[in-house]
Amino acid sequence: MRTLYQDVRRAAAPVLARVRDRALPQSCLLCGDAGPEAICEPCASSLPRVGADACPRCQLASVHGQVCGRCLKRPPQWQRLLAPWSYAFPFDAALLAAKYRHAFAVYRWAAEDALDGHAWPFARGATLLPVPLAPERLQARGYNQALLIAREFARRFADADLHVDNNAVVRIRETDVQQRLNWIERRRNVHGAFAAMRSFAGESVLLVDDVLTTGATLNELARVVLAAGAAQVDALVLARVQPLRRRERTVKFNRAVT
Repeated sequence: MRTLYQDVRRAAAPVLARVRDRALPQSCLLCGDAGPEAICEPCASSLPRVGADACPRCQLASVHGQVCGRCLKRPPQWQRLLAPWSYAFPFDAALLAAKYRHAFAVYRWAAEDALDGHAWPFARGATLLPVPLAPERLQARGYNQALLIAREFARRFADADLHVDNNAVVRIRETDVQQRLNWIERRRNVHGAFAAMRSFAGESVLLVDDVLTTGATLNELARVVLAAGAAQVDALVLARVQPLRRRERTVKFNRAVT
């Protein structure tokens, strides 16, 4: 029955999309041209994508797509990370509009365009786990952007039998805003911030968020999920922040942090 429902839903999707596009015309968030998508095709083709030769565990520059020295020296808790775009102009502006100005169509567009026509790269039947917000922050914002992203990917790749679990892990304490913290401070800031509400025994879990900077939050979340029994943990973010040069780190944090 579930398979029949999924088949009907997939068959109807193109028709529903055409109806939506005619009934709800929109403008490209970046250039303003009218079109059916939140980001038009010319703008989409100019966005800064992460290279195919990036490290599969951190999505930073690597040699021939091999695991980089950073991840060999200090492996992240997750096994594989996918970050289709770099967090740079103009894609950073689109994500900020989605996060703070309710431009949620960006997330649907991203789910359609992220894999550039390739098949679902993670485990079939995976549990999509959005990074949870603290209750106070969720109440103030009204939504969790990571949950919206997870739902769009589950919809887009329905044939992979993905399911979103927004209640499996909770944030048990508020943390300082990470933006002005360096890597060491970010790691300390999120340590012990999450708690699993159920067992993940034998599950393949995919952590979902909008942007990855140092990975401290995802790393702590992955640690909690693995401790709860997950067989494998991977991660998906829409954009990867590229590391600052040594001089830039010194200016931003008053000292160079590796």
